[in-house]
Amino acid sequence: MFERILIATDGSKHSERAAEAGIEMAKLYGSAVTALFVVDIGKEYGPLGDLVSKVADDLIAGIRRNLQDQGEKATKKVAEIAEKSGIVVSRKIVEGYPADDIIRIAKEGKMNLIVMGGIGATGLEGFLLGSVADKVVRSSHIPVLVVRND
Repeated sequence: MFERILIATDGSKHSERAAEAGIEMAKLYGSAVTALFVVDIGKEYGPLGDLVSKVADDLIAGIRRNLQDQGEKATKKVAEIAEKSGIVVSRKIVEGYPADDIIRIAKEGKMNLIVMGGIGATGLEGFLLGSVADKVVRSSHIPVLVVRND
């Protein structure tokens, strides 16, 4: 049923809890697991606007390195959780737009389930913040398990 599970992580406690749930499902179903971190290029370039200079280029490169490092740590954490349960995890870090790329990679990898954390924002707060989990749930044709940290 769930031969291939994609665990989307951003390195937060919410994602860690979701990873634990995804790993438990992988144990039950004997699933292959992929841990995914998307370097959000929307956040990376947004604050700079049209600023073009050597300083801006250096700043962008530094931000990119920092986000790649965060991705390494986040996917490594998922792999460590999996290792304790005897599950092998492949790790993937991509640059893009989180919700769109989570869905794209799930489709390309023929995933049967997407597992991710949710911050539990509701009402106006959830509407104003815009939630990656919400967009994935609304847009994905692949089942999505959102694990809240309540």
